Amino acid sequence: MSSAELAVGVVLPASGTGDRFSCQTPKQFACLLDKPIFFHTVMAFYRFDWVQNIVIIVSTEYIDRVTAMVDCFKDKVKVVLGSNTRHRSIRVGVQALLHVQPVPDVVVIHDVVRPFFDEEVVKTIVKNAFVHGAAGVTRPLVSTVIQGDENDMLTASLDRNLYRASEMPQAFKYGVIKEAYEKADENDLDFGTECLFLALKHCQTPAKLIPGPDSLWKITYKKDLYAAEGIMKETGICVCIQSVTGSASEIVLQCLEHHISEKGLSCKRVSEVSSDFNTYVFVHTEKSDIMTMLETMSQEVCDCHRRHKYEIVKPCVIHVYAGNLCDTETEREFSETITKLSKDQCSVLWYGAVCQSTCGRLGKMVASLCWTREDSFSGQTFVLHS
Repeated sequence: MSSAELAVGVVLPASGTGDRFSCQTPKQFACLLDKPIFFHTVMAFYRFDWVQNIVIIVSTEYIDRVTAMVDCFKDKVKVVLGSNTRHRSIRVGVQALLHVQPVPDVVVIHDVVRPFFDEEVVKTIVKNAFVHGAAGVTRPLVSTVIQGDENDMLTASLDRNLYRASEMPQAFKYGVIKEAYEKADENDLDFGTECLFLALKHCQTPAKLIPGPDSLWKITYKKDLYAAEGIMKETGICVCIQSVTGSASEIVLQCLEHHISEKGLSCKRVSEVSSDFNTYVFVHTEKSDIMTMLETMSQEVCDCHRRHKYEIVKPCVIHVYAGNLCDTETEREFSETITKLSKDQCSVLWYGAVCQSTCGRLGKMVASLCWTREDSFSGQTFVLHS
């Protein structure tokens, strides 16, 4: 049976305090590319058309905020109030799936601070859970695990070849995980953290362990945010370059491609606007009709992305004039148009660039704008003088 033939629900516990993150704000609400971490995880599951229902479990102080943020996904997503421990909160999420349609055949449990997961990995876990009752992703242990006594003196060293690190996602037949939480005792609910073990302990259901990729890591510390941002940009930013007014020289186009690719970003030349991309570099080399083309091309981008709920990064448009505009009036109009676009279409980042110098400087600047995507620079036009 394929995952598409199963009713699949997802439980996302998001009521933890994230003590190791060393911040007053729980890590799931820390910002990653202008969105909270949890939102990226919800969006990733939402785009799987074979997932019918998603339950997010949050604490009292964040329930209104989360409910408002995921309102655009309300056809699949339900927000419920969590409890004071991980297992108690997951139990609430599992119980909530009793009241959705369809009641799931298989439930996926995943940490909201693990936004990186491949659809095929999740499908594999779901299929194995349906066959075996439970399934989970594992990774090899990296460090040796040792045991100490009450005086912090070494007493044992475990053979790491005999153990594995339990990761997420995990999946269960709905009846199995529901029964496991119904039978869980106070000690399980207060101190337990491993869902697979609950299924083994209370339902005699051993989980199928699936080796997973190294991308399934968890954002635990503040420093992890920088790594997560880099990964999201490298995998999520898709740049296209289009010559619009005039005929941009091959040297200019090659220079832009070179510097953008050096940032590790996907880059391609195109002849028309497409929603396959989220970063658009429009190159103008003639003043005639430049203002009309600025607005026309920009509107095409907005029309493309207005239909999309799921976008890892905010779309970005960079209008480049490769040459000397010669008069301050045209330069002013160019700059004012970029500013107006940023005010009228704030869901997109808008930058302008006028290059009167070597294309090497232009390439570096445009590549930096593609990568940094600084919100506070939206609406600005940068002029590179000779």
